[in-house]
Amino acid sequence: MSKDNEHKQPTLYTPSEVAQFFRVDPKTVTRWARTGTLNPITLPSGHRRYHATEIHELLKIGNAKEPAVPREEAEFVPGLRALAVLQSVVRDYFDGDPSAVMRALAGA
Repeated sequence: MSKDNEHKQPTLYTPSEVAQFFRVDPKTVTRWARTGTLNPITLPSGHRRYHATEIHELLKIGNAKEPAVPREEAEFVPGLRALAVLQSVVRDYFDGDPSAVMRALAGA
């Protein structure tokens, strides 16, 4: 292994940078970290940083093309971003109660 590869540091992003990638508020990135959607590392200063490889992988998943199978035949599998948004909505607007979401949708 060359000396360059031995000491190469991984690329890390700040919450603001991650928020820009996903076009969300930095507080949303913090919520995603709290709920386990993202896996930050915590620096000795207490600040969070996010591995570039994880962020780019999630961006690839979020930008994946629709399946070639007709919609009625394709099984719907939500992406990680969709799950994080759904968890945030349930927690923030329905006090963490998924059954309240179902009741609200049934009444719509």
